[in-house]
Amino acid sequence: MTDATGTDAHVQADTRDPVSWFEPGVAVPPIPLRRNGVAAVASADDAGETQSRPGEEDAPSPDGESGAHAVAGTEAEPERTLDVQPPNTTGLDGEALRESLALVEDHLDAVGVDFYAQLFTIAPESRELFGAGMAVQRSRLVGALVSIVGSADDRDTLVPYLEGLGRDHRKFGVIDQHYAPVGTALVLAIRRALGDQWTPRFESAWIEAYDRIAAIMVGAARRDAVISPPWWDAEVVYHRRILDDLAIMQVRPHTDYPYRPGQYTYLTTPRRPKIWRAYSMASAPRDDGLLEFHVRTVGAGWVSSALVWRTEPGDILHLGAPQGHDVATPRSEHDLLCITGGTGIAPVLATLQELEQRQDGRRVHVFYAGRDRDHLYALPHLESIGVRYRRLTVVPVVSPDGPTDRSPDLMGNIVSAYGDWRKHRVYVAGPTTMVATSLERLREQGVPDEQIVVDDYGLW
Repeated sequence: MTDATGTDAHVQADTRDPVSWFEPGVAVPPIPLRRNGVAAVASADDAGETQSRPGEEDAPSPDGESGAHAVAGTEAEPERTLDVQPPNTTGLDGEALRESLALVEDHLDAVGVDFYAQLFTIAPESRELFGAGMAVQRSRLVGALVSIVGSADDRDTLVPYLEGLGRDHRKFGVIDQHYAPVGTALVLAIRRALGDQWTPRFESAWIEAYDRIAAIMVGAARRDAVISPPWWDAEVVYHRRILDDLAIMQVRPHTDYPYRPGQYTYLTTPRRPKIWRAYSMASAPRDDGLLEFHVRTVGAGWVSSALVWRTEPGDILHLGAPQGHDVATPRSEHDLLCITGGTGIAPVLATLQELEQRQDGRRVHVFYAGRDRDHLYALPHLESIGVRYRRLTVVPVVSPDGPTDRSPDLMGNIVSAYGDWRKHRVYVAGPTTMVATSLERLREQGVPDEQIVVDDYGLW
């Protein structure tokens, strides 16, 4: 079996410069005689930290919501017909990985705390790669573990995901030498969390898996370094608060920034150094190179509050590589349905600008929700696009009961009652409850999942 570098998947990504993915000489202490015995002690700096998704406004998120779930059959079901399992195309022991992660699914945040404690002990210099708050970083670690373990048997899913992680980690300043202590800290944290449930099979599975993970990520990062910088410097040239909690800003990258409408980027500001948050581009690629972002702050968000309240023209931001889907892809012949709320309208605006510029023939329906009429801030922009792009239909959605009504069924019910969307390509972006109920209604209507692209922006 070969990995994406073209080398044997069981060896390092580049045999000309071999790397050990585990820290030599680091003693692993005996297994403590307790289960999930990890002290979940967070830094005081984490108090204002929050989850982050593409375009999200640092909305607070409860701990402990992520995890892998395992369901096992028993002898009480002798008549049960077992589902045919897809072939394992990676060679990893996915069953052991899933079983071990399921055993700690209620304690994954504590695993993240212990992982970084071990990492900063083994490799103190690695602390400099991160900003002051670590809560979001821990949530990303947990999310990545769940994604990797979930696709551990599927090479076609796992390899592209890991290659993306490898490329993306360049913006943090990660180099080959960082992977060894990370591997040691990860296996140690999971081992300590499992306690006396840890087995030699689990240890072998995780070590082999991490070797493969590191090889693929390093290979992708090395290839990307030949063609792209680790980040792009971009100067803020325009900043305006259009609502008390929402600002529009335009930035000009110092070098060409290749992206497509519907994509997002992680960015960081010098006012919150080394803390990266994801925001969608609200503009299609332009001849002058300007990018537009819509940023809404919720509570004491680390980055969003700095971008909304303290950012000024002349500030230099760092932008990571563009990520996500090209919603305006010219390869699609399907009409387009966009269901969006809050700043989730940003990637939709970029998509519509692109469709308008090339006079695309597809019909586009946009359902645009706001918590009140004032928060339908992009409605004039949508209307101006509609004057030129006549195949656009915009349906504003505001609860008749006012901003205190957060009925999660409102948008989903309106969309499903409006028409039959089974032949449409669908993009959903906005608050979690709106996204969830919209997807439920679309699936009830029979819209295939492969026709739906989703960005979950968290809370209103």
